Amino acid sequence: MLERTGFRTSGLKHLPLKTALDGIVRAGFQTVEFCLEHPEASRTTLELARKMGLNISSVSYHGKNDAPGTRLENGKRAIRMAAESLVDVVVLGSPVRDRDGFLREAADLYDMCCRLGVKPAWETEPGTVLDGIDEFHMHIASLGPLAGINLDAGHLHLQERCTVEDIRVLGDRIFHVHVEGMNRSEHRHLIPGRGDMEWQNLFRGLAEAGYGGPLTIDLFDIPADWRGYLQRANIALNTRINYYKHNQTFF
Repeated sequence: MLERTGFRTSGLKHLPLKTALDGIVRAGFQTVEFCLEHPEASRTTLELARKMGLNISSVSYHGKNDAPGTRLENGKRAIRMAAESLVDVVVLGSPVRDRDGFLREAADLYDMCCRLGVKPAWETEPGTVLDGIDEFHMHIASLGPLAGINLDAGHLHLQERCTVEDIRVLGDRIFHVHVEGMNRSEHRHLIPGRGDMEWQNLFRGLAEAGYGGPLTIDLFDIPADWRGYLQRANIALNTRINYYKHNQTFF
C-alpha cells in the first residue's frame, strides 16, 4: 500500500500547464490529479501528462462558489473527460450553500458516472454542503453502491475525524485520497508533516479500509520557489510513508 504519490494541478493554475506538469515530474511524483480549475485542462493536455510519464489518478472539479448551472456543466465535463481518457475516478466537490440543489446535481452526476463507467468520489470540506463524513454518509453513500469519497485527511483532521475507525468504516467507498499538513485550529494546507496531524491514524485507517491507491498532495498558496516546494512536499510525504511501512507506528 501507499506506494505512489501525486500532486493536484489546481495548485499550479497560475503556471502554463506544461510547465506545471514538468515540475510535478521533476519533484518525483508518479501521479497527477487533473483539475478543471486549471485553465488549460483538456483531453490534449491530459494526454501530454501521460506522455511525460505521469499516471492520471483522477479528473477533478470542485467549484464550491460557482453558480448551479456552471457546477452541473463542469461536473459533466469532468466525467466525460475521465470516461473518454480512460481515467477511473472523477473527484467532485459541493457548494457552500443550496443543499437541495446540490443533491439534485449529485444524483444527476452519479447516474452519468454509472452510465459511463467512471467512479465518482465526492470530497468533504468544512463550510460546504458536504461539511464532513457524516454528511457524506447521509447524502452521498445513499446514492448507490458506486458512490465514493475523496478522503481529504486535513479536512477530517479539522473536525477530529481523521481516526482509524472513521477511515476504516468508509472501506471500499474510498476512491481517492488528498493529504497535506494541517493544524486543527486553522484550515490552511501545509507541507506534509507540518501541523498537528496524527499520520499513523491516517495510514493505519487506510490500510484497514483496504485502500491501495495514490496519496495526492493538496497544496495552495505555493511560493515563488514552487519547484523546490513541490520537491520538499514529496520528500516529506515519502519520509512519513516509509517510516510507517517499516515501523507500523509513527512519531
